[in-house]
Amino acid sequence: MRELKGRVVCSNVHYFYYDTEFFFQSIAEAGGMQVEFYLGTPHIFIDYAVIDDFTGVKGVADKYGVKIAAVHPETLSFRYGLCYLDDEWSKKSVMAYKNCIEYALKIGAPQLNTNVTGAFRDKNQQDIFQRVVKNLNEIVAYGKERGVTIAVETESPNYEGFFTKLSEVKLLSDYIEDENLVFNINYDGMIAAGETLKQWAGMFPGRVEGIRFSDLEDYESFQSEPGADTFDHRLLFFPRDERYLDRPQDFDRALFGRLKM
Repeated sequence: MRELKGRVVCSNVHYFYYDTEFFFQSIAEAGGMQVEFYLGTPHIFIDYAVIDDFTGVKGVADKYGVKIAAVHPETLSFRYGLCYLDDEWSKKSVMAYKNCIEYALKIGAPQLNTNVTGAFRDKNQQDIFQRVVKNLNEIVAYGKERGVTIAVETESPNYEGFFTKLSEVKLLSDYIEDENLVFNINYDGMIAAGETLKQWAGMFPGRVEGIRFSDLEDYESFQSEPGADTFDHRLLFFPRDERYLDRPQDFDRALFGRLKM
């Protein structure tokens, strides 16, 4: 098996079932060196006015030699969203994201990852897009000031995300011309949209930070893609494998044991 350390970022999406230390211990025992840390209860509570004082997570990560490479707000259970047309909630949402950036700084995470959800289908989609641009512009600028990169991620067209296509995030980047805005690819979404890695690499050279896989089959498909080696030094995200979500003791076998490099 080729060396995986430093290239695979695992996510604490099972935090409703196991405590933080168990997560970091399990990741370390499985050989993982980096994680994406989801900001949601029961571990972390952040809203527009409050940042949870649980900064001890960095000490737990350090204890097991695991780097927190990125944070990710819970965009589905989160009460805030970048698509809200209501001025008050839109403002509060931006403030909540700024608090997530501040939390990232406290725990030493250099990047904030986010998808964009909460776009009501019965509202004017162009109005929503302009609101997303306005909100992200402010968040990206704030992240740049504070030294935290903002990565926007596509979703599958079959999911709740607002951005599901390369053309949509290209339009976003045309409105927000800032090197502090980068992108993550949702591999399942990319395939569903009929896109390729080559198209993404050509559109955003040097600005694709990671690829998110929903399962190991997606990863195996990725390996055979033309241009996959372009992303050798990018972060690869394995947020979860549903079959092992409630049995993290099998993490080693479920993830690394099945990857044929």
